[in-house]
Amino acid sequence: MDEKTKTAAGIAAGLQGLKYDEKRLAELAAEVEILNEAVRKAAAQRLTFDDDPAAFASIMAKESRS
Repeated sequence: MDEKTKTAAGIAAGLQGLKYDEKRLAELAAEVEILNEAVRKAAAQRLTFDDDPAAFASIMAKESRS
């Protein structure tokens, strides 16, 4: 099990109280990686280090409606 899959397993079990087989955990890790990269790219294009933290939530809300 690679590091990303272990992280997905820890989050599923520790935060969600869920257990998945290794195949599904690997799928979840890949899905999270894709979503995380999309969020990072969207935020990088519209936010700077000095922006108000609420700006991030506002951008994510606007993007989710698109």
